[in-house]
Amino acid sequence: MKVQLEQRLTELRAEYESGQKILKDIELKLAELEDRKKSLSETLLRISGAIDLLEEVLEGKEGTQEPETRTGPETGEESGTVTEGVEVPDVIRQPPEKAVKILEEAGLIAGEIVEQKGVFPIGVTIGGVIRQEPRPGTKSPAGSAVKLVIAVKGKFVPPDKDSLCDPFSDRI
Repeated sequence: MKVQLEQRLTELRAEYESGQKILKDIELKLAELEDRKKSLSETLLRISGAIDLLEEVLEGKEGTQEPETRTGPETGEESGTVTEGVEVPDVIRQPPEKAVKILEEAGLIAGEIVEQKGVFPIGVTIGGVIRQEPRPGTKSPAGSAVKLVIAVKGKFVPPDKDSLCDPFSDRI
């Protein structure tokens, strides 16, 4: 009977070691899958932000095509007066207060100021101007308004606190 118990003990130890190896392999694969999941989630989040941004840019272009054709320098030669527009300065990536000051110095005013939530291109910080209408470098009549879009934190929560996108989230 003792021989049978020792044999069974040997079998159980071998099965236990085999199970431990399988468990370790599974844990390594799960960790690898978690890393891949985290990476994919962050990539999808960036793609989603880019899609939103591109859709808004395209909508903005469609909405500003007509004014752009009307806001170039115009010469009223018949009346002898020249009515050139003011060049719109680039205020993208500026804090709103500085953007307003730059616009005023150029002879324009800040019009509607709206907020956009999401993931933004590199170099854009939360609270900075991410888009303006009309676009920089175009001509607008002196005293006209420039719409500013400001970056604010998004309404999403990344999968974990160590996510590269965590600074853009509402997580406290």
